[in-house]
Amino acid sequence: MSRVAHPLDVLVAGVRGFPIPDCDWRAVLALANRTLLTPALFEAISASEGLDRLDPEVAEYLGFLHACNRDRNQRLRAQLDEAVGALNDAGICPVLLKGAVPIFLCPGNRLPARITSDLDISVDAAELPAAQRCAEALGYLPVPLQRGVARPQDVGMLELRETWTKSPEPATRVGRDGLWVMVPSANSRAMHWIMHDLFKEGDYWRGRIDLRHLHDLWRLAEDEGVDWPALRGWAPDRRAQNAIDTQYLALSHFFGIRIPAESDRQPVARLQHWRRLFTARHPVAGAPLRLAANASWGARQLFRTGGMTDPTPARIARGIVKTLFENRARI
Repeated sequence: MSRVAHPLDVLVAGVRGFPIPDCDWRAVLALANRTLLTPALFEAISASEGLDRLDPEVAEYLGFLHACNRDRNQRLRAQLDEAVGALNDAGICPVLLKGAVPIFLCPGNRLPARITSDLDISVDAAELPAAQRCAEALGYLPVPLQRGVARPQDVGMLELRETWTKSPEPATRVGRDGLWVMVPSANSRAMHWIMHDLFKEGDYWRGRIDLRHLHDLWRLAEDEGVDWPALRGWAPDRRAQNAIDTQYLALSHFFGIRIPAESDRQPVARLQHWRRLFTARHPVAGAPLRLAANASWGARQLFRTGGMTDPTPARIARGIVKTLFENRARI
């Protein structure tokens, strides 16, 4: 009797285009939905001509979500083009970040299968007020408790922020259909994703993995190439280097990316990598470990952001509980 593969292994094999082993498809689809990889799973299986080997209901479900996401990305592309056009008319050439890059660069008939939650755009600090006025003129309104602006008719928020200028590599000016944007280098985009997940979202401390962003990094390396040793050298301190090494180990484990030998020899990174894998594969057994890490992160965030102007036990507890149960596409 064949052993049923773990849903995580099946999902990773599927998005890489490998044959799908015997599995519990209900659990695999639940994980794919949670990690926002369902359209990418359909596209990879379709490209490897594996759809005919799936249960018809599974194939139909994957195809339906892929089609829905394609329609959504078409709307996001039109929304992005409109925003870029308005900024260009104001003399601003914005920098595209994260998921906005493939949506802008891909041909209209070959939109990415990636699920993109919002459109991230940055401009120089001096241009930010003018950019915000452009967004207001297009009907965008601030979203409460969020950094972005939105309109009722759109499927995603628009995030306007000040350009991060610390990347050692300059962005490239790129045009399409009369629109002009700045696109960061592949190395800069990879570094942005790593630092965003491990530090801003706290995955380094909380022991979580954003599988969709690992898939993004793998695709970026496959399509454009990423200089992994160079990124490691960009780390400002030892803690950042440990975080990068931790992400590298996950990339190597799940997607077979060749990483610097130094990354595989760091004991702190190896311990972090083990912790993340253990809690991802054994959510019940790993629950105490994750609970402690999330509680520590929640308390740290409250103090770091100045949210402790009234540091009563009840306020601390509410903040930590909110952090514990926030809805994030992580494993």
